[in-house]
Amino acid sequence: MKNNLYITGHKNPDTDSICSSIAYADLKRQLGIDAIASRNGDINAETAFVLKKFNVPQPIYMNTATCSLRDIEIDEVILVKPSYTIKQAWNSIAGTKNKSLFVVDEEEKLMGVVTMSNLSNVLMKECVDIRKLMAETSVQNIVDTLEGTLVNDSENYKSNGQVHILVNSEYLNTDIDFRTSTVVLGNDIDLQRRVIEGGATCLVLVEDNVVLPEIAQLAKENDCALIQTSLSTIYVARLIYQSSPIHLIMTKNPVSFKISDMVDEVSKRMSKSRYRSYPILDDDRHVLGAVSRFHLFNYRKKQIVLVDHNEMSQSLENIHDADIVEIIDHHRIGDIETLNPINFRNQTLGSTSTIIAMIYKEKNIVPTRTMAALMCCAIISDTMNFNSPTTTDVDRQIGEELARIARLDLDDLSREMFEAVATLKGKTFSEILYNDFKEYNMDGHKVAIGQINIVDSLELEVLRREFESYMGKINSINNYDILLMVFTNVDGSGSYFVSLGKLAWVVKEAFRQYYGDHDFVKSIISRKKQIVPHLQDELKVI
Repeated sequence: MKNNLYITGHKNPDTDSICSSIAYADLKRQLGIDAIASRNGDINAETAFVLKKFNVPQPIYMNTATCSLRDIEIDEVILVKPSYTIKQAWNSIAGTKNKSLFVVDEEEKLMGVVTMSNLSNVLMKECVDIRKLMAETSVQNIVDTLEGTLVNDSENYKSNGQVHILVNSEYLNTDIDFRTSTVVLGNDIDLQRRVIEGGATCLVLVEDNVVLPEIAQLAKENDCALIQTSLSTIYVARLIYQSSPIHLIMTKNPVSFKISDMVDEVSKRMSKSRYRSYPILDDDRHVLGAVSRFHLFNYRKKQIVLVDHNEMSQSLENIHDADIVEIIDHHRIGDIETLNPINFRNQTLGSTSTIIAMIYKEKNIVPTRTMAALMCCAIISDTMNFNSPTTTDVDRQIGEELARIARLDLDDLSREMFEAVATLKGKTFSEILYNDFKEYNMDGHKVAIGQINIVDSLELEVLRREFESYMGKINSINNYDILLMVFTNVDGSGSYFVSLGKLAWVVKEAFRQYYGDHDFVKSIISRKKQIVPHLQDELKVI
């Protein structure tokens, strides 16, 4: 089974969520664990700036904990061309685990599937059906199957599919019609001449009989294919019907699945058919592998580490379908449940990346300059360059240590980050709202809070009315009791609040003593340590 460990942050990921996923996956790999960083949504402008600055690719996108075929063990496959002979197919299929061959075209796109059943059915066909197969079989296929030598090729080869096996000269004076048929015989020269002149389209000489020049010339004059083989008459009689190409017997348009299909859906579709093995395709119909019922009964659930969150509403869809093996977070403890005991590390620090850096130290592993730089950026982002009330002395200490490893100046880095992205210009309303967006269940109330940093409050005033209208549309779809957007000054002086919903009035009640002109809420900059706790307290008493 696949043993990948996925490290994933929350929906609408911020810089800390992405960077902690990347850094922790890197640490796990150094510890010998096949870990993959993933993201549960599009990255925001700040994160994009950070990843580009340090030349780090985005984590893979993964929004559900449900396993797809990509996440489970599947069979390797043998790909064959449609001209492959039945004999070749028999030889190849015997050694396969799934007893199937997958027929592909020149672009390696799926054409059909050949199974043991397809092959064995050939031996049970009526004579008329076998003749139809032989009628569409090329001379070269017969040569290859009989391990023979093509002495003379036919320029206008056309067969009726009939095969005559002549074992002695008694057939010399018979009235057999040899026209456009294939004939197998031995060293009887007169009979060879009779067959060729009788219009046979292919003559097979067995047991390495010498081909006389006059017979070769006669075959050429009559456009008769002439094949010489060392095999015996009996062996040729058994093999020649295995020279037909497999595209004539394959199952066309087989039931197939995409590599992105979910295991549960695959299982439902598979239950409606009775094939042994099913091809797995990419979007261009290239065969990536094969799946059987065995794989669906014995697959391992996704192994997942949650970073920077521990609430179901912020996590992967169907998170209950996964095995959560570890949680690392610095937020309140939410409602995630696990079947087994796990390592759950939750600390009152300003950033999850601070915790990840501490684990590096505990494992006596020094992060690379790139990983150290990413964690620096995450800590700066989550603590607003150590100005947020969530900031601790540990954050500052770890930030300085990481900066030394990465050879960066923290103040210069923070200035560069905020100047590059702390603007609303050029952003869509969706990018603004979902820049750093989280949903909460607060005492049964559905609350959502978005946050973005700004330098110039005039940018907000210009678009505020239209943005409130956009928030109204979003709220009409999601029915939040409170939809709050927080525009935070990068200097740490406070934030501008825009709130909607049937309980929007609770926001002003919760922060009454901080509210000023233009909905500026002085000194409130931390969603985790200030905004969420105040709202929770107020909602408890309404």
